[in-house]
Amino acid sequence: MKKYLLVFGIGLFFVGCADKPMATNVVDLAGNKTIVGWNDSNNTNKCKPKVVIKEVVKYKPLKDSDGDGVPDIKDKCPNTPKNLAVDHNGCPIITTLRINFDFNKWNVKKIYYPEIKKVAEILKANPNLKIEVAGHTDNIGSYKYNLLLSQKRAQAVKNVLVKIYHINPKRIIAKGYGEKYPLVPNTTATNRALNRRVEIINITNWKRN
Repeated sequence: MKKYLLVFGIGLFFVGCADKPMATNVVDLAGNKTIVGWNDSNNTNKCKPKVVIKEVVKYKPLKDSDGDGVPDIKDKCPNTPKNLAVDHNGCPIITTLRINFDFNKWNVKKIYYPEIKKVAEILKANPNLKIEVAGHTDNIGSYKYNLLLSQKRAQAVKNVLVKIYHINPKRIIAKGYGEKYPLVPNTTATNRALNRRVEIINITNWKRN
């Protein structure tokens, strides 16, 4: 999805009465020439001043060199191959884990270890690969609470990768985003379940903007 920079200007013109029709060549705030005037009513006694407002809206597309939907100025993983799912930073999503945690808990149940093991196998097969374990929540609870909870859950998944599957912790960043980046609107129980997730992000080529 392309993103745009919105540029707008408002030209405010006060038009008074005159004996003859007049027209003024005006350059507004957006640099657009317009002609402002009025019709001759042939009755100057009934002529009333009026205000003419002209608004010009322009959309300037932001550059997105790799076409991943994240503009270059925000893209921390440039030159992403086409048709790859990316996160809000433009970095490829390796996989999304659907892990159900108990209420107000962050320990990972063993039934989810096989899915985490697949991530460990990818890391072992690609020794230069670095990842971010990104935790996300739905919008139930306060923003601050969800941010903290998502961080604890992301860290819990990292701990499984490190302690159970012996991945070097230096290759993994655990980061909680709370409710900030939902996959879908939090309008139904099903949607909220989809938003409670952990994404494994490839940050090997991550750069600071």
